[in-house]
Amino acid sequence: MKKFRKFRIASACGAGYATSGWIAAKLMDALQGKGIDADITEVKIMDLAMVAQDFDLIVSASQLSDVYEVPVVASSSIITGVGFDVTLEKIISILKMVEDKEK
Repeated sequence: MKKFRKFRIASACGAGYATSGWIAAKLMDALQGKGIDADITEVKIMDLAMVAQDFDLIVSASQLSDVYEVPVVASSSIITGVGFDVTLEKIISILKMVEDKEK
């Protein structure tokens, strides 16, 4: 991936605070470890419809329907750690697809 591309990721949970903050922090560390630059914003799930178009990816604490024009990844593995590597690879794959669309 390009070093200068900064991805915009929404970390969503019910209140847009505690769980989404935990997801954002863990995901930011993991992405930085892979050399991927991202801005991760904590968002309430009920606000996603109004802001989804501002992001490259939505990472949610719960399973969301596929109603957004932005890819969505459920992130329970980020919270629990179980299967985190698989989820991280899925996220990286999606970010690569986003980047390829821009070319």
